[in-house]
Formats: sequence, structure tokens, C-alpha cells
Amino acid sequence: MKSVDLNTNWNIVSGGEEYTCDLPYDVTAGARRDFECAFGENNGYIPTQTAVFTKTLPVVRRGKAYVIVSGSLGFGEVYVDDRQVARICGRSPVRIDVTDMLCSSHVTLKIALTSSPVMSDKYVGLGIGGGVRLVTEDVCDIRDGTLFVKTAVVGDKTYADVELAVRNDGDDTQKLTLDCSAFNARGKRCGKKQKKITVRAHSVKNFSARVRIAKAYEWTPADPYMYSMTAKLVFQDGAECEASTPFGIVSRSLNGSRGLYVNGKNTKLFGAYLAHSDAALGGASVYVAEKRRLEALKAIGYNAVHFVGCPTEAALSASDDVGMYAYVDMFDCLVEGKSPLDGHVFNFYPDLCSCDVFESVAAMRNHPSVVMYGVADDVPECYGRNNGYEIIAGIADDIRLVDDTRPVTVSSREFVPTSRELENAGVRRRFDTPSAAVAAGREKDIFGSLTQEAFNAVDVCGFNYLYPLYDTDKLKRNRLIVGSRTDSARAFDSVDETEKNALVIGDFCDCGMDYLGGGAEGEILHANGDIDATARESIIGAYKRIILGGRNEAFIAVVDPDTDKPVAVWNHPRHLGQTVTVRVYTSGDVAALYLDGRLIGRKLAGKINKHIAVFQTEYYPGTLEAVCYFKGVECARARLKTAGSPKTVKLSAYDKTLYLSRGDVGFVSVDVCDRDGETVTYAMRNLTAQVEGAKLVAFINADPRLRKIDADVCPAYGGRALCVVKPDGEGKVTVKVSGDGLTASRISFKVKP
Repeated sequence: MKSVDLNTNWNIVSGGEEYTCDLPYDVTAGARRDFECAFGENNGYIPTQTAVFTKTLPVVRRGKAYVIVSGSLGFGEVYVDDRQVARICGRSPVRIDVTDMLCSSHVTLKIALTSSPVMSDKYVGLGIGGGVRLVTEDVCDIRDGTLFVKTAVVGDKTYADVELAVRNDGDDTQKLTLDCSAFNARGKRCGKKQKKITVRAHSVKNFSARVRIAKAYEWTPADPYMYSMTAKLVFQDGAECEASTPFGIVSRSLNGSRGLYVNGKNTKLFGAYLAHSDAALGGASVYVAEKRRLEALKAIGYNAVHFVGCPTEAALSASDDVGMYAYVDMFDCLVEGKSPLDGHVFNFYPDLCSCDVFESVAAMRNHPSVVMYGVADDVPECYGRNNGYEIIAGIADDIRLVDDTRPVTVSSREFVPTSRELENAGVRRRFDTPSAAVAAGREKDIFGSLTQEAFNAVDVCGFNYLYPLYDTDKLKRNRLIVGSRTDSARAFDSVDETEKNALVIGDFCDCGMDYLGGGAEGEILHANGDIDATARESIIGAYKRIILGGRNEAFIAVVDPDTDKPVAVWNHPRHLGQTVTVRVYTSGDVAALYLDGRLIGRKLAGKINKHIAVFQTEYYPGTLEAVCYFKGVECARARLKTAGSPKTVKLSAYDKTLYLSRGDVGFVSVDVCDRDGETVTYAMRNLTAQVEGAKLVAFINADPRLRKIDADVCPAYGGRALCVVKPDGEGKVTVKVSGDGLTASRISFKVKP
């Protein structure tokens, strides 16, 4: 079996323009917004668009050939020489059999896509978020996607159990040697197993082999150690074919009274929902970008993320390498959509559902970071609507058929009960408001009774925004729960309830990072993440770091007198001498607040006050400093200083070495600073980026209402911005950022093959 990436030199036609680019690529990333388009708020005010991606395919003379499209953005059709061969909808990998279509030269693969704001309640994008590859299998070969590595610890020995399927399309029975070799993180072989196998003509046969791993290291968030497995078929004439996959040594199990166990240790998952798209690259998934935002979330204290829809290989590999558990829902919705024309394969292409599940699980199951599968995210079918019980049970069974090593869940919130649901529960009154109907349903435990059958089909019950029900559910049903969506505004309470209840295996807040799509009216971002659109920690993120157990931590925020929102700013000249509210977030139990060394007061913080000490003081410029104590001993300090006038631009890079083979992009964080190097958070200067040796991919800030005119000009927001570049080739990339009245700065990247 051979796999060839087809990610370079695609011809793209969209909006009357024609150009060439490499995948992954999102046509609408950075597109100018149309605030008048219908339903545009769903996708960040981007109207309906189309794009056609075309590329010439190589010739394949014998065996099987498949084109696999990963992470499609939008929906549409796939053509080979103008013959429609598949329809695509959603991010799941799509496998297209093109055997016998590639016998001649100049065969054209065309992917025609449409993206509309009525497709989803989140940004969809337009293009290919993962990539396209061509897989070829010889007449007798290992079937692509069937290589699966499970690990087991027996006594003091660790084994990798290899499963795969071999297809023989030839007319003769084949006698082969199956060679399975494991390699450690340094590429050194650490285990091997050979066995003789026989495959009859025109048949497919499954095989397994147990490989003992020498000096085994478990994959854990603290030490995400990765292995690789190569399965090779050796023919009697010496010819060979092979398939490889990464894997990690990890075990997962559920205990009905104690929750989730990973590698034999009781484990709580604390994480956040993470959208597939971001403000800089849109739906295009690049390894270094995925790694960057996962590391930012891990720094807060999370050990897990929640994806809705199959992540790309780049996102899964980044989760493995960073050491972040991934909980993945197969679908965003089932029959009933979340937008006017929304809905998944059950609405448009019911025959594709099982294919979606198989391809998605097969793409994820060898990644040790994937800890749990979800049927769907927050779906009313959990109430039995739209034949929901049968659909949920069917998808759960499909998941287990492909991978039985991980638990399965489905999530639901407290939906407004229908009149029939109320009548069946014995409530015959009519209600004027949805909240009144929900309240009546609570009296009859409608949520518990209607979701019972759906939750019986899975291993863990997914509760969305329902942490107050944890204790009640324990008393009534005593089953395992995951807080699949919780409100960041109530983070302390949801985390506290999760920690207290052994049957709750995790808490996933909404959301981890600001993402593209309609927020409030006129906003192109959902701006409530723990990290903002530039991957910088927000105030709620700093608070979460303390809630999640951060020690020796403190952070100061001021309630903005104009907006009533907490900001990390001590520059309020319009309110000189007026009373303002200062919050000190701390892991300590007491906080003392000083202004220029003068004591303002001492307040209790600690768990009793949800780790927040609140002060009232008059605003005067200077330096606020919080000194925090735990049991009478100083444990942390934080300061907030009035910034001076903007004087200079300061640049820093996430990683100054970029690799062409990985498709890396360079991230440059931009700060507008005063003469002392303090970020001037009120600075709104226009910044200009000049790039040598690379293409400017994005120049953005964290403003939810960002409206740009020129690609290379961006205003500072909160005194900050983000510049993203993609190298043209090997050598050196230089980025210069300047602004009106500011001293410009440069930064360089080294580009390697």
C-alpha cells in the first residue's frame, strides 16, 4: 500500500478569480465581510460562495486506487474527468474508489464546493481543511485504514496487538510472511513479530499479531511518548508492501462507581470545546497552528479538548505530541439542524452515515490522545425525536464495531418540551413562554425520563449546561456523566461539582478559543474563549488557571467603568478620582491590594469566595500590586501598571524554525509598548506588516468586530495583533511591523526542508 499526498499546486476558481495554492486552504479565511447578507451572522457575515479545486492525478496501472479527502469545508461533489464519483458534506474523511479511472494520463480530479451561512450555526469555511491523498493498493496488499494497534499490559510485559486486513484480488492463493515491527520515539526498533499467513484468491482476510514492546513507556499528558508500528507483507519472491501508523501505550476503562481510569489511574477530564477553525487560518488545519493553541490551553491547566466532527490528522498529531486528551463527537447534529437548512447526512445523504463513522473512527483510533467518542453534540434526538433513540443506538454500535477500546457518549441539554411530551408526562396545560414549559418539565423529570433510552445506548451520559443535576442524577440513576458543555461564566461551580462527584468523569467548558462565526450582532468572532483569537490568555483563562488548581497564582482585573467588563487595564483617565472595582483572582486565601505602595485593603479570597477578592478604590494612575497569602504565608504577587504613550513595536515568534515538509506557518505576536516595555492596552494605532521570503497569510487582532480593508494593515486591539506568514521556500523569512509614530521592529525565521 502506498499513500501519496496531493496537497500541492491546486488550481482554484472562486469569485471570478483563478489562482494556484497548496492545501490545506480555506478560500473564505480573511474574506471581506458582507454585513447585509442573509443569515451571515452564522458564518461571520460571509455570504454563500462557491469554489472549484482541480488537480491532475498520477497514472495507476494496477490494483486498487482511492482518493481520500479530509476536512472538507462546505458541501459539494467530487468529479474525475467530469464524472461525479462522490458527494461530500462535513469534515469526516471521504474515501472515493477511483480504480480503473486512472489508466491514462491527464486525469483531472475536481472538487466543487459550496459554503452558505445557513449551513451551520458556526463558521464552515470553503475549501479543504485537512488534505487530499491518493492511496494505491497492489493486487495483494494491506487494506488502507485497517491497521489498528491496541496495547495491553500483562504482568510486567507490555504488548502491542496488531490488527489488519489483507485483500487478494489475484487469481492465485498467496502465502506470505507478516512482519510487524514497533519503533520507539527515536526510531529504534523495540519489538518484532513474524508469522506465516495465507490469503485465498479474490478474498479479504483479517489477521492479528502480538508484538512485545521492550522498555515500554506509557503515553500520558505529562509524558506523551509515541511509538510507530510498521506492518509488512513479504511475498515468496521477495517483494514487499507495508503500512505504518503511530500509536501510544495507553489503556482506558470505566468503573461504575469511580469513573474513568487511564493507565490504571483514576482520571478527571478538564477541558474546553475547541472549534476546528480559528480567526487567522479559518478552517485550514496546520500542525504548528494546532500545536500552538493546544499548548496555550494546556498552560491554563486543561488536560483535554472537545472536538465536534472528526479532527484533521494535523490536529490529532498535535494532541498526541502536546499530551492533550481529545473527546470527539462524530456529528454536530443528526436530523434536526441547528440552523435553517442545517442537518447532517440523515437529511441529505443517509447512505453516507456509516461511512462517515467508519472513516472517522479509523482515522482516530491509533491516536492515543483520543479518549472518548461522542455520537453527536447537543441533539434533541436524545429526547427520542426524529426516531432519535434508534439513530443514536445505531451510531454507537457502528463506533464500537470499528473501535471497542474507548467509551462512547451522546450529549443533550434541557430542551423545551413539546406539548405531546408534556401531555405524556401528565401536564396538560399550555405555557406562554419556553422557560415556563421547561420549569413544568422539571417537576415531572422530563429530561431524565426522555433521555433514559438514548443514554442506555452509550457508556457515558453527556450533560450540557446541567451541572446542578449531577447529585440528583446520582441519587436517581447512579450512572457515569460527562459535562460535555458547561458555561464559562459558571466555571467555578461546574468544576467544583465535577471534582466532588466521582461519577462525573469530566468538565468541558464552552469555549477554549475565540472562533470565527457570528457572535453578538456585528461581531465576526465568538469572543468568550479562554484564549483569544491570537492565542493569548484571556481574563477568564487566567481565572480558569486558578480554578483548575494553579498554585502561587494571582491576576488583577479592573471592571471597565464604561463597559462593566473586566479588563487587565489600569488606564482610565476619564474616570480620574472616581471609584472603580478591582478584582484579584488568586489561589491564596487572602489578598492585599496596594497602589504605588499604599495599602488599599485586605480581602478574603479562597474557595469560599470562588478565588476572587473584590476591592473598591479610586482611580489614579500608578502601579496596582496584589500580594496574596495562603495560611499566612505569601504565595503570589501580581501587578498592573498604568502604561505610558505608545513608543515602539515589540515582536515575538512562537517558533522561529519552520519546516516546509510540514507546511509550517510562522506566528508573530505584535505588542505596542511604551518606553518601559509595558504593553499599551489602549493603543489603537494602525500597524503595517512587510514580509520578505514569505507570503502574508493573515494580519489580525482579537477584536470581535475586526473590519479590515488592507491585508497588510491591522489596527492594534488591546495593544496587540498577530501576523501569520507562510514561507516561499528554504532560507530566511523576515517580518517587519511598523506603525504611525512607533519605532518599527523586525524578526526572522529560519526555513528548513
